Amino acid sequence: MQARDKPLLRLRGALAWRIRNVLGDERVDRSIERIARHWRRSLSRTVFLGVAGSAGKTTTKELLLAILGRQHRAIGNANSLNRPTEVAYTILRARPNHDFCVVELSEAKPADMDEGLRLLQPAIGIVTVVGDDHWSIYRSRTAIADEMGKLVASLPALGTAVLNADDALVLALAPKCTGKVITYGTSANADLRATEIDASWPNPLRFTLVRGNERAEVRTKLHGAHWIPSVLGAIGGGLAAGLSLDECVAGVGGVEPFVGRMEPVTSDAGVTFIRDDYKAPLWTLDGCFEFMKSASARRKIIVIGTLSDCGAGAPEKYVKVARRAQAIADITIFVGPWASQVLKARSPEAPDALLIFRNVRDAAEFLKSNTRDGDLVLLKGTNKQDHLFRIIMARTDSIACWRDNCELHTLCNECGDRNKPSGLPLLNASGSTLDTPSTSTPSRAFAPDEQLIVGLGNPESAYVGTPHNVGYEVVDSLADSLGLTWESVPHAWIARGKAGARPVCLVKLHAPMNLTGAALKALSDDREFAPECCVLVQDDLDLSLGSVRTRLSGGGGGHRGVVSILEAFQTDAFRRVKIGVGQEGAKANRVEYVLSAFDAKSRSAIDPAIAAAAARALELVERFSLAKQE
Repeated sequence: MQARDKPLLRLRGALAWRIRNVLGDERVDRSIERIARHWRRSLSRTVFLGVAGSAGKTTTKELLLAILGRQHRAIGNANSLNRPTEVAYTILRARPNHDFCVVELSEAKPADMDEGLRLLQPAIGIVTVVGDDHWSIYRSRTAIADEMGKLVASLPALGTAVLNADDALVLALAPKCTGKVITYGTSANADLRATEIDASWPNPLRFTLVRGNERAEVRTKLHGAHWIPSVLGAIGGGLAAGLSLDECVAGVGGVEPFVGRMEPVTSDAGVTFIRDDYKAPLWTLDGCFEFMKSASARRKIIVIGTLSDCGAGAPEKYVKVARRAQAIADITIFVGPWASQVLKARSPEAPDALLIFRNVRDAAEFLKSNTRDGDLVLLKGTNKQDHLFRIIMARTDSIACWRDNCELHTLCNECGDRNKPSGLPLLNASGSTLDTPSTSTPSRAFAPDEQLIVGLGNPESAYVGTPHNVGYEVVDSLADSLGLTWESVPHAWIARGKAGARPVCLVKLHAPMNLTGAALKALSDDREFAPECCVLVQDDLDLSLGSVRTRLSGGGGGHRGVVSILEAFQTDAFRRVKIGVGQEGAKANRVEYVLSAFDAKSRSAIDPAIAAAAARALELVERFSLAKQE
C-alpha cells in the first residue's frame, strides 16, 4: 500500500462507519457497489486485471503494480482488502487517465467472486495456487478451484488467462478461457519456466526465466522459493498487458519483501526474524519449512502460532507440525491456545528443543533472553489471533499491549493501543533458559515415593462453591476422609499423610487459576518433585455435569489453569482427574458460568462427582505406586 493511500483509507473508514450507523452495513455496501458499476463504465481506456488464488494474491498484485507502474499509471486495491465492497472502492479510486487497475479477488464464499467479477470485468486474469483456505465452506480443493475458475471463464475473447502450470487444479482451468492462455511454473511445458533456482537464506530468490528462445536472469528481494508462482504470475500479467520481458523482470527486481509475508527484520542484537505472521493456513507451512531447511544460520528457531483451516483432527495436525518443525529447527516454539497439544511430540533426548507458551508475552520474554547474534527465527502465525509481531517489538520495549484476544486485523505497530498496558502478566515462572542451568536448592524435598494430588481452584472466598473450584473441593474431601490437616507453606496449602500405605500430599495453590502454573513450579523448585508424581484435579466444561474422567497425559484442552501448569513445566506428564461441569447454556458465557456458585439442582449432581473424583485420584496414586514397584 502506498503511503498516500493511508489517509484515504482512514477517511473512507470514518465515512463508512458514520453512514453504516444510519443505513446499516448491507445497504451501504450495495449502494457503493452500484455506484462503482456505474463508474466502471466510464473507465473505457483502463485495462483491468484480476488476481485469484489461495495464497500469493497480494504479493502477485503488488509485484504486478510495480511492473506496470514503472512507465504507466497503475492502481490497485490496498493491502489484502479484496471483498466485493473493497473491489468497488478500488474502482472508485481509479481515474480515466489510469492505464491499469489491478485487483485481487476474494473466494471466501461463492458470492464474493461473482459480485467481484461483475464489478471488475477484467481483461486479464491471474490464478496463483489452490490451497485449503476456506475448506469449511467448499469441502474440497476442486470446489475451490471451480470458484477461481469463474475469473478465467469471465475473460473476454481478446483477454488473457495467466495460469500456474505447477498446480494441476489451476492448469485444468485453461479450457474455460475463450482468449489466450499463458502458463508459468517450473514444469517443462510452462510458457514461462523458472530454472536454476536459488533461494537459500541469506540469498533472496533468484532464478533463470525461460520463455521460448529467450532467457532472462530474475533477481528478486523476496525470500523463499514458494514465491515463484507470484513472481512468474506477475511477469505473465505484465506480458499480457503488453510489456516486454525485460520490463517485467526489471519491475519485480526492485520490490521489497511485504509486511508479514516472509519479511526479514534484523534486531540490534543480530537476530534475524522472518515475519510470515499475516496468515497461517496449515498447507502453507511447506514453503516456510523448506525455506528454513535450506537456510544457513547459526541456529534456526521456528515459532508457530494459530494455524487456520485445520479442519477435523486439529490437535493431531498440530502434533505432526511439531514433529516436522523439530526435524528442521534447533528450537521449536508453539504459542497460543493450541500450544499445549504438541507436548506429546517432545523428544526425551532433546526436551528443550520443543517449548510451549499460552501467551505471546511469555514467548517474547523467552526469545528476548535466549536468542543471540546469528540466530534465524521464523514467526508463522495468524495476525488476527496471535499478533506475533509483538515478539520483535518487545526487544525495543515499544509494545505494552499483551492482549491475546483483541482479534483486530490491524498490525500492532499501526495500532493506537499498542502503548496501553493490557493483558496478563508474565506467566512463565520457570525462568528456564537453554543456556542457564537451574540453581534452585530444595528446602524441604518430598520423599521420592510421595505423590501429590493438586486440586485446582481460586483461593478467594468469593469463588467457593463455583464450577472452577471443584478441584479444591475434591482435595478438601480427601483431607477430611484421611484425617489430614492443612498447613500454609510458600505458594500453597498442603496436607501430608498417607492413603493406606501410600504417602500423599494434598495441594491447594495460593495463586488464582490462571497463575497456577507459576505457583506449582515454584513449589516444585522448593520441594523437589517431578510432574510424574502429580495428579491434577480439575473442572471440565466439555464434560457433562457430574461426570468424572481420568487421563494420564495430554494437552490442556482449553483449561487455562492446566495449560499454565503444562507451560511452566514444559511437559504434559501430569495425570488428571476431570469433573464435568458442563450443562446447557454454560458455554454462552463460560467465564461468568465457571465463576458463579452452583444452584441447588446442579449442587445435587456435583456432590456425588466430588466423591467419585476423590476415589479416582486415590486409584491413580495406587496404580502409580504399583507400577513403580514393578
